[in-house]
Amino acid sequence: MDGVTDAAMRYMVAKYGHPDYLFTEFVSVDALHHATGERRERLLKTFVKARDVGHWLQSSDHSPIISQGSELREIAQIFGHNIEYFKEAAELIESLGFDGIDINMGCPMHKVEDQGSGAGLIRTPEIAKEIVLAVKSATKLPVSVKTRIGVDRDIAEEWMEQLMEVKPAFISLHGRTLRQLYSGSADWEAIGRAARVVHKHGGIIFGNGDVESIVDAQAKAAKYGVDGILIGRSAEGNPGIFSELQSSEHSLTQGSELWVQRQIQRLIEHAQVFEKIFKPQIEKEGDYRWFMPMRKHLAWYCKGFEGAVEMRAKLMLTNSVSEVEQIVSSLRDFLPQV
Repeated sequence: MDGVTDAAMRYMVAKYGHPDYLFTEFVSVDALHHATGERRERLLKTFVKARDVGHWLQSSDHSPIISQGSELREIAQIFGHNIEYFKEAAELIESLGFDGIDINMGCPMHKVEDQGSGAGLIRTPEIAKEIVLAVKSATKLPVSVKTRIGVDRDIAEEWMEQLMEVKPAFISLHGRTLRQLYSGSADWEAIGRAARVVHKHGGIIFGNGDVESIVDAQAKAAKYGVDGILIGRSAEGNPGIFSELQSSEHSLTQGSELWVQRQIQRLIEHAQVFEKIFKPQIEKEGDYRWFMPMRKHLAWYCKGFEGAVEMRAKLMLTNSVSEVEQIVSSLRDFLPQV
């Protein structure tokens, strides 16, 4: 998710959720081609892997999260429409040690789709297929596609027929059209029909959209015949969602003292990891823009308990881990035994 699944969040999800797959934020192949200097350096931080963060932190108070033999697969997601740039990006991603490449054909943002990228590629299936084949020719990694059920109406079955001609490793299908953005409800009936098409061709399909929990994911997978489920927004401020059936995650009641304590501990840890990755080596006085993307994560942790509103308002003004820790400390007397 753009602006969300940075390396710090993926670290937290890997440590506490143990999913089978983790996807990076999507990166423009055009930007990768043209960026130089500091801009390229910032861009490449998107491709820091969760397991790399784990290795960096092993010497600190953080415990390691993933062993070399882990089942976790980290996949780099890219978008664009220039075929040569896609090939360049594929070579780079393989050299960085990722486990797969995902081509975004689902982003509904106007500045993306209007250029024929993201969900805009649904309008041009021949170009979409050419891109998949080009990326596959440039790498030995599995190449998958993330997309939607259509542009302004459900054409999921026809669209799956087109994509299966180039045999992606798997397809992740969000149950909304481009025009819907994130409004309304995901159409899981359309995902189910698409799954039958993909399976007919021997393919693998994951469903996505409005999945609230692992129990919900299991129910949707069984009902609609998909091979897996992607969880996005429900993981915000809840990195353990993928392992919530385990006793350590599932046994705590939301709002209970132990649950609040766990949320606050993870909130602080997340901020610490974020600062470790993104704080500039040479920090300009008064320039805390590097910390601003962390604020929304802090807000997501602050819900479902007494005092959350006040804590959230204060955390949204923080510029560093030390400020986060000071606010949490100052509010401890107002929280359930944190």
